[in-house]
Amino acid sequence: MRSKCSAIIKLEFPSIREAQIFFEALKPETMSPATPRSHVQIERRNSLLLLLFEANDTTALRASLNSYLSWLHLLKSIIETLEKEDNRD
Repeated sequence: MRSKCSAIIKLEFPSIREAQIFFEALKPETMSPATPRSHVQIERRNSLLLLLFEANDTTALRASLNSYLSWLHLLKSIIETLEKEDNRD
């Protein structure tokens, strides 16, 4: 019998607004998983973002984690770039 694999990522943001931005950007990805081997739920609790991963095996779990961590990194980079542009004005 194979057991499922799971992971939880908790991210505390400096503001509710920033947590909401990340939540809204990632939410569509949870609606249509790329593979039936894994599933991700996302929750926002004030400035805390929770990503709940469940997969059929460790390979699928690792792939999901890598995808979401890459998207989080990209979103952070985009926000930082936009903030720098705002500060130039």
